[in-house]
Amino acid sequence: MGSRWMQMARLSLGIVTVATLAGCHPAQKNSPGSDTPGGPSPSTILKSYPAHSPPPLTSAADVPRFLDWAGASHADERDDARKVLADAASRTDVIDGFIKEIERVQTADQPRALLGLALLGETRSPNAQSFFAEFARRPLPTNGPVIEGEIIEQTRAAQLQAKAVDGLAYANTEETNKVVTRIIAEHPAKIVRAEAINAYLWNHGDSDEARKFLAQFVRKDEQIYLDRVRRNTGENAQAFNSRLAAFLQKHPQVMPPRPEKLRTGSPGRPARAFDAQPPAF
Repeated sequence: MGSRWMQMARLSLGIVTVATLAGCHPAQKNSPGSDTPGGPSPSTILKSYPAHSPPPLTSAADVPRFLDWAGASHADERDDARKVLADAASRTDVIDGFIKEIERVQTADQPRALLGLALLGETRSPNAQSFFAEFARRPLPTNGPVIEGEIIEQTRAAQLQAKAVDGLAYANTEETNKVVTRIIAEHPAKIVRAEAINAYLWNHGDSDEARKFLAQFVRKDEQIYLDRVRRNTGENAQAFNSRLAAFLQKHPQVMPPRPEKLRTGSPGRPARAFDAQPPAF
């Protein structure tokens, strides 16, 4: 779950800076202003925030409020959220409430839809798994604004489907694993296929057995995703860098080109006075 408090702290710092600079100069006669009093400062909001107090999830009507809380919660409140979700997992009305909210906002508010999918996945509810399996295999949009050859709405839909695949892999049942492997083999979007590989491996401990099993479903040009390096909790930098180096040695094609020093007059950099050679007399 994300947190917006760091952003608020940065905003607070920016306000202080602007106020300090403004105090260095005399007020302008026609300077813009407002008679409307300002709202509470971020520090005041933080003081009044009731930590570790998630709202209940006892009915479908509670879902929007819980989503609001989860979107503004702190990192150390994850276990609080998980406990509430576990207690609500058997309530079909709550699960239906999540599904209804996801369907309502998926095109208008993608971040909220992604959050809803993530929270729904935490429940491991059979009803949620049925929804994820259907949602992840919906046809992707084929029309819409195109930027650099990419249909934006198609990419947004694929990102949501990838999050649904996370929920399927997290359930880690025989049936959901079958759906995940079919998605790896058949889904038209690389975003979704890659995330399905990643999620399956994560939920099987990144084991060699899991990689060997998935290899039969992964496309030839996507085998690299089976070797993706993940930094483990508590792993020091030296151990991670060693595994990363082994990955890059096995897949040198992902190494970026070495930077080259631009010569005088090279495109992309304006010539400067001290770059020029002195005139010959």
